[in-house]
Amino acid sequence: MTPRIFIVTTAHISEFPDPITFIEGAPLTVGEQYQGDEGWDNWFFCSTPGQEAGWVPGQVIERLDDLRARAREAYTARELDVQVGERLIAARSLNGWHWCTRQDGGESGWVPQANLVEHAPYCVVQEEVSGCGIAASANILGKTYAEMKAIANAMGIHAEDESLWSDSRYVRRLLATGGAAAATGEAPFTSWESLPDLALLAIKHHQENGRDFWHWVVFERSAGQMHVLDSASYLPSNIRTDFDAMQPKWYIEVNRPGPARSVPCQHASVSSR
Repeated sequence: MTPRIFIVTTAHISEFPDPITFIEGAPLTVGEQYQGDEGWDNWFFCSTPGQEAGWVPGQVIERLDDLRARAREAYTARELDVQVGERLIAARSLNGWHWCTRQDGGESGWVPQANLVEHAPYCVVQEEVSGCGIAASANILGKTYAEMKAIANAMGIHAEDESLWSDSRYVRRLLATGGAAAATGEAPFTSWESLPDLALLAIKHHQENGRDFWHWVVFERSAGQMHVLDSASYLPSNIRTDFDAMQPKWYIEVNRPGPARSVPCQHASVSSR
């Protein structure tokens, strides 16, 4: 499966502190098949020496007779505790569950497919000729242009203010309102591959009467795939991969705000199968 990006829409908390884990070829005793309405088909309650019993997908089980089997591959039933808003990279899908890794490269584990929605790149288009900074901030914070413009205007930031056209501080202020952290300085662009996973890019860099001007765009890398969100309204597509046509001058690394933390709700997990 090609890695895909998912957003957590419903929190999931594992009820298995000691998930069954085994290597390829491990002996398995196959028990009941899971029955339920969640669409979790082809899961079997298995045991192996030295492990607590747990649910194993049928694709991993090589049957030897009615009860005995062995593992076709190494496997762990470890589930990933996730909160609403987290971004996950899914590398495998089995029987209603995705094997996911946190986007920062941290922990991995199984998450119910029903708790996730696939992330599709979307670009907010600027509604003012000079509103690229507002639009870029909206794209990072997941807001509409109108929402971000209202926040900016309340802070005394207006797209038509020419003093901001050569300024990078105001986008940092806008991002901070949504909990995003932007680097304090600008770093020179050297290559697309060396960019961080999320960055504000200055393209179309030029000078007028001794002043620097540029156009703000957002660079994103997810599951190894790169694209640029360019809010310019005249573009045929605002999600760009024509990297050779863009010539960034410098960039600002950005970290998105973390997911909201709250008391987890109780949700069905494998243990209820």
